[in-house]
Amino acid sequence: MIRMNAFPKLMLSVTVAGTLAACAAADSAINHGDLTVQTHMSETVFLDPVPPDQRTIYVSARNTSDHPEVDLRSPLIQAIAQRGYTVVQDPNQAHYMLRVNVLHAGPVDPQSKGELLGAKYGEPLLAGAAAAGIANLAGGDRTATAATGLGVAAGTFLLNQAFKTVTYAVAVDIQLSERPLSGAKVKQTTSTAAVQANGSTSRAKTSQVPTGSGYSGTGTLNARVKTQEVDEESDFKQYQLREVAYADQMNMKFEQAAPLLTAKLAATLSNLFE
Repeated sequence: MIRMNAFPKLMLSVTVAGTLAACAAADSAINHGDLTVQTHMSETVFLDPVPPDQRTIYVSARNTSDHPEVDLRSPLIQAIAQRGYTVVQDPNQAHYMLRVNVLHAGPVDPQSKGELLGAKYGEPLLAGAAAAGIANLAGGDRTATAATGLGVAAGTFLLNQAFKTVTYAVAVDIQLSERPLSGAKVKQTTSTAAVQANGSTSRAKTSQVPTGSGYSGTGTLNARVKTQEVDEESDFKQYQLREVAYADQMNMKFEQAAPLLTAKLAATLSNLFE
């Protein structure tokens, strides 16, 4: 039973906690009310300029993320064509080849979104970035619950839902190829590795994991690594990159963010071509 003289203290706690929650919600509205879209690329690539008759490119786009409806190919082709390049269907007729794969599309934890760029081209995404974002969206901040009681927790939860800052990301692996201006063959060594992590095998990786070593990313990984190296001649010089686009806004839905993210990625990738 609650004594009558305890009610003023209880009401004061509820009022203070409610005020703090309202201030936090107002801060989110001020700092995250406007849409922010930005991209980060793992490294810079400079392509050799070519005469107009060699501005031909073959474009391939895949999507192995949880959102296969995200279409990067269409805006990418449109952005490249606007720069004066002809997109061809036959790679043998192309001076450049641009191949992309969407690895992740969806929510991320704003505090760990940089982890998406932590791995190189072909390496699996670090587990914390996507999983933490999903947990954050599902549960919100629960630290005030234990301190202020059920009534305050309910109010805080409702405010968090009403003023929820959301960050979405699309992470893309990119393989960019160009023919040498001299027309000579290119000698290259390709190293691929498959790492078993938590009972599942990752995608192939390029020149990243040495034979016999464990993967250095986060999570518990088995030490079993299978690698292979291939020495061959190629008609193309190849560059392998990773790019991530982020969108941040209060109460944003992924359906709203997806076209903005793909347009930003397409614009950035097309800018690689002079």
